Amino acid sequence: MVAAFMMIGFMAGGASEHSVGIRVFAFAITVLLPGAGGVNLLRQHLRERGAPALPGAGRGDRQNPDSEVLRLAERLGGRVTVVEVVAETGIGADAAEETLGGLVARGMAEPEVTDGGLVVYRFPDIEQLKDKGSSHGVLEE
Repeated sequence: MVAAFMMIGFMAGGASEHSVGIRVFAFAITVLLPGAGGVNLLRQHLRERGAPALPGAGRGDRQNPDSEVLRLAERLGGRVTVVEVVAETGIGADAAEETLGGLVARGMAEPEVTDGGLVVYRFPDIEQLKDKGSSHGVLEE
């Protein structure tokens, strides 16, 4: 946005008595440099968070990463890996690890390790969902 406004100002300034080299240098400093910085920041943000899925592409609009991970865990029987979260939700690896870590910190997931060293996140409540039909009052026996 800064680059666009600077370009408008640069163009509205009209011709000046400065040489072409100075005008090109000024254009590069005031328009191209902020524009390149903005594009770089946007690209970095999208890379870290993962680009939003396109509507109609099977995933719909982006949801809260926690809810996406919980839905995936439900679909996969209560156990997921970082790779599965990244592949199925489209969020980046760092965001997937951060989301899973947050779910562990809130007691919703428990990390486990396979014999081969793979970290698997287990969701005990999701594993128990099949039993919800047999629920009863807390004070009932």
